[in-house]
Amino acid sequence: MNPVGAVVVAFFAVLWVAAGVHELGRRSFAALLTISILISGAIVLAATRLQFGGHGGGFNGKIYGIFVTLEGIAIAIAVVLIKRADAKQYLIPVIALIVGAHFFGMVPALQSNEFWWVGGAMCLLPLVTMSLLPERLWAPIVGIGCAVILWLSALGTFF
Repeated sequence: MNPVGAVVVAFFAVLWVAAGVHELGRRSFAALLTISILISGAIVLAATRLQFGGHGGGFNGKIYGIFVTLEGIAIAIAVVLIKRADAKQYLIPVIALIVGAHFFGMVPALQSNEFWWVGGAMCLLPLVTMSLLPERLWAPIVGIGCAVILWLSALGTFF
């Protein structure tokens, strides 16, 4: 990952927190969103000021485009199907599975093995969460968990 990648994952981490905690009430939402913005802001600041480690070896735009397109299509289909089934509790976990799977395509697209663990963690998190925890916790745990995975990925680029 490079500085641009760190900025991108920091941005998406904030979105994951917002999506995961949007039903927790105004105060909890505001507090958790503020914390996520501060963490992501620190990552963005570091990405613009610090030297990056030697991760990744290039960029294949064709592979990248294919996997991002497939991800977008899969998310759109999932949203429609989940809404039709009136099963909104599955929305955040299913999107996490789709996003996690898309990271496997980032391995050849960005020529970085780092994305194996990111994809694996983002796929495993919703499966474990849905298996062990009550439905009311799925969205916040998966949302915050995906943000943490992305932040760790961004931080890993500095070493």
